[in-house]
Amino acid sequence: MYIIILIITCIILLPLYMLFLAFQINVKEHSLRIEEMKDGEQFRVFFISDIHRRKIPDKMINSLLGRVDIVIIGGDLTEKGVPLERTENNILQLCRLGKISYVYGNNDREVGEPQLNSILEKNRVCILNNKSIVLNSSKSIIRLIGINDGFNGRVNIYDAFQDVLEEEIIIFVSHAPAFFNNAKKLARPHLLLAGHLHGGQIRFGPFGIYENGAFREKENSAELISNGFGTTGVPLRLGARSECHIITLFG
Repeated sequence: MYIIILIITCIILLPLYMLFLAFQINVKEHSLRIEEMKDGEQFRVFFISDIHRRKIPDKMINSLLGRVDIVIIGGDLTEKGVPLERTENNILQLCRLGKISYVYGNNDREVGEPQLNSILEKNRVCILNNKSIVLNSSKSIIRLIGINDGFNGRVNIYDAFQDVLEEEIIIFVSHAPAFFNNAKKLARPHLLLAGHLHGGQIRFGPFGIYENGAFREKENSAELISNGFGTTGVPLRLGARSECHIITLFG
C-alpha cells in the first residue's frame, strides 16, 4: 500500500518539479583567455538562445546591468503562437543590457518574418544573416560573425566570413552547432556559440535525445552549446537546466 502511495505521489510531483526547472533562471559564467588580446583587456558577452515562449524577467536583467558589453541572441527568440508584444518586450528587456545582435532560429519565422524583422529593426537589433560586424572594443579588433538559420533560411557561410582579417578576434554564432566545423574550415574562431538542442530538454541521467549543453575550452578557443533559456513542445525540463551565459574574453 505504501509503495502504491509513493508511486502516485511521484507521478503527481515529478511534472510539477519539471515545470519548476523549466522556469528557473540560471546565468552561467565562463571565461576564456585569448592570446591575441592585450594584457588586462576584457570583453564580456551575454549569450541567450531559445527563449521561445518565456518572458525575460526584470530580476534577471537587473542583476546583469553594467556587467556585459554586448548581447547575442542565438535564435528561437520566439515561435508560433507567441504574441509579438511579448517578443518585443523581451527585446526591450535585453536592450537594457546593451547593443543586441541576433541570428535566426528554426522557429522564429513561424510568427512571420516581416513582422519579426520590423520589431528587430525598430529596436536597432543587428540581424546577422550571413554577415559579420566589428564590435566596439577598447583595444583589440573583435569581429562577430553570424549565419542564417539552416532549417528555414539560406546559409552562405562564405559570405559571412568574407571580411575576416587574420589579426581579428572572431566570435561565431549560429543557431545550430552543426555549423561549427564549417566555420573552422574557413577561419580560426576564438569563440563559437549555438543553442537549438536544449540539452535534450528532458534527460534521465546521461540519456537524452541530444547531449547536454557545455562550454568546452580548446587551444586558444572555446565552444559553447547552450541548453537555452526556454522550452519547446512542453514547458518541462529534467536533467538539462535552463540557462543563459556571460562569457568573459580576456588577455
